Amino acid sequence: MATLDIHPKKTDNQVAPIVLHHAHITSIPPESFPDKSKGTVSWQTLLSSPSTPTNSLTAGIASCPPRSGYLALHRHKQAEIYHVISGRGVVKIEGVDHEVAGGDVVFIPGDAEHGIWNVSGEEELRWLYCFAVDGFGEVVYRFSGEEKM
Repeated sequence: MATLDIHPKKTDNQVAPIVLHHAHITSIPPESFPDKSKGTVSWQTLLSSPSTPTNSLTAGIASCPPRSGYLALHRHKQAEIYHVISGRGVVKIEGVDHEVAGGDVVFIPGDAEHGIWNVSGEEELRWLYCFAVDGFGEVVYRFSGEEKM
């Protein structure tokens, strides 16, 4: 059974702690961009208001398939953290390529142009992403080429 544990004890100014069990995480349907020019990436948002009772953090897991997977260059006003779970990739931040692999952590400043590509011919690239916002809906992706920078 998919479960979401919300700890019942909280003070008036705090949200309740939650635990997302593996069964719950695997039951979250992946999302992706309908326009493949934005990337062949999929993601599962794990923590995000109003789906979860969070008040300052949004997090999820993203993945790109081997050989052709990518998230196109974009920016958003919020800083972001990637923690690479598995695979090998290249993260481009402000025009500079950075090789990454499972176990690596990347900090992306707010409004920095960035994108990620899977460079493995055999393994999916998976990473945890985090934003310091209440909900994923607050993050507005501005893809390169779609705006005047």
